[in-house]
Amino acid sequence: MDFRYGIHTIELFHRVSKKDFNKVFQHLKSVNFGSFYPDTTYHSEKGLTKYICTSYCNQGVVLYLYQQVRSKNKAKKNLASFIHFRLNPHTLLHGEYVPKKVFQAKENQLKSLDKEMTKLLHKIGLNCDFEQLTLSRIDCCLDYFPNSQDWVDEALRVVRRSPYMKQYKLCTFGKEFSNRKKKNAHSWRICCKTTALTVYDKTFQLMEEDLLEQYDAPMLRFEVARSGAKFKRGLSDEVKGSNKKILKTVMDESEDTIRSYMEMLHADLPFVRYSDCMAKIETVKHASTRTNMRLLVEKLSDCKSYAQAVKNSELSESQLRTVRKQFEKLGIQPATLKDKSEIEELKFVLVGRL
Repeated sequence: MDFRYGIHTIELFHRVSKKDFNKVFQHLKSVNFGSFYPDTTYHSEKGLTKYICTSYCNQGVVLYLYQQVRSKNKAKKNLASFIHFRLNPHTLLHGEYVPKKVFQAKENQLKSLDKEMTKLLHKIGLNCDFEQLTLSRIDCCLDYFPNSQDWVDEALRVVRRSPYMKQYKLCTFGKEFSNRKKKNAHSWRICCKTTALTVYDKTFQLMEEDLLEQYDAPMLRFEVARSGAKFKRGLSDEVKGSNKKILKTVMDESEDTIRSYMEMLHADLPFVRYSDCMAKIETVKHASTRTNMRLLVEKLSDCKSYAQAVKNSELSESQLRTVRKQFEKLGIQPATLKDKSEIEELKFVLVGRL
């Protein structure tokens, strides 16, 4: 099976003076009729208003302008205005959106990114360059290109039943999405303050965007989106001083980064079919441990989440630790594939890269 590491999306922001903000605002308003508008869904406790510019979507860039309504209360501090850029680097460099392509952060790509983004900044009226913007988020991804859609479906099924870290919470599509059930069925996301982990069926996303005919091969994406504070931690001052160096470093470390999150999700061990898992449990020496292991496997098969399965099993913390340790010794996961699945064994951690 083919797979590939890359950078899907990056976000940057730039604080601007009132004069520069008004200059950009008036420019976007005059030349981007219908594609520059206030975000009426945005609410800020700091008195900020938000505007969205989608005129450069075909270049892979969306602009968000934030401005504070000036307070007459002199005791209240007025915040500086800023502009937020969300961009797909691959689209910016190639001039078209190709859903299954990602940015590799190679030397020539980084130079082109600097050039193209600086050109766009000057176009909207900002007298600055790419390196003067502040990187606030990077989305690293691992894309799998399996031979069948069944692999993608089974991968989502078992990842949904994997345990995740206590500081994270499950994030699902809410009632504002009419097709939320389908969206939630084809994706899984957990979030904390600095990081979001997402696993999703790219084919389903393309179907929603009416692009499925062009890109109908199955694909699963494992995405790690980290804030600036998170991905800059541990970087040298020399690297922190350059957006290009940051992106190069993050790309070079993407495999280790994603693998570390997989280990935290216990997704570093292979998943096997239900009956094969039960057969392996029979090789465990102690009868009580075997009973508890079978119980966890059964509950995970019945429930849609690890937490619910553990609750229904009524296993104590001590029993659960023993069970997990035994599964690690067996080299398999307690979450299983369906017996009727055409996949005998599913592995997320693969050797090498495209």
